[in-house]
Amino acid sequence: MKNIIFLCLFTLVAAAGAGAQSPEASAPALPVTAADTIRLLAREHTERLREKYALDAGQVNKMYLIQERKQRNLAEIEPFKTANPTLYRSKLNSIQQGTKASIRRMLNTAAQQQIYQQTKVEQRRQRSAKQQELTAQGAAKETIEAAVLAIYIE
Repeated sequence: MKNIIFLCLFTLVAAAGAGAQSPEASAPALPVTAADTIRLLAREHTERLREKYALDAGQVNKMYLIQERKQRNLAEIEPFKTANPTLYRSKLNSIQQGTKASIRRMLNTAAQQQIYQQTKVEQRRQRSAKQQELTAQGAAKETIEAAVLAIYIE
């Protein structure tokens, strides 16, 4: 989640800096809205997943909608991150599960399903290792939950 926020801020700063340095730009830069950021992140994630799963054009369109919905949902729950961390983790888990289920449903070749299963196994392995590591360190339950949820692979 922190990576997503950092990426958004970095993108905004880079876009603003690029516009300010361009002498050809005669019109003032338009403000970047939250919706613009959501669409940008959805496009970036879709492109990454298009390459990973070798998606066809129809699947790319579906994946974009899935990623846009995920980004919109993540933006909606962001205020809960500090106001109500327990609710935030619960909603984040639901978003992750829903996104994965949507992705699984749209994958229609055996090769895509195999990649999906491998990804699922890898995420489970990483989460288990993190949970064991933090449990051995005596970390609080909430800390463990947050760290495990931060490991998310699509």
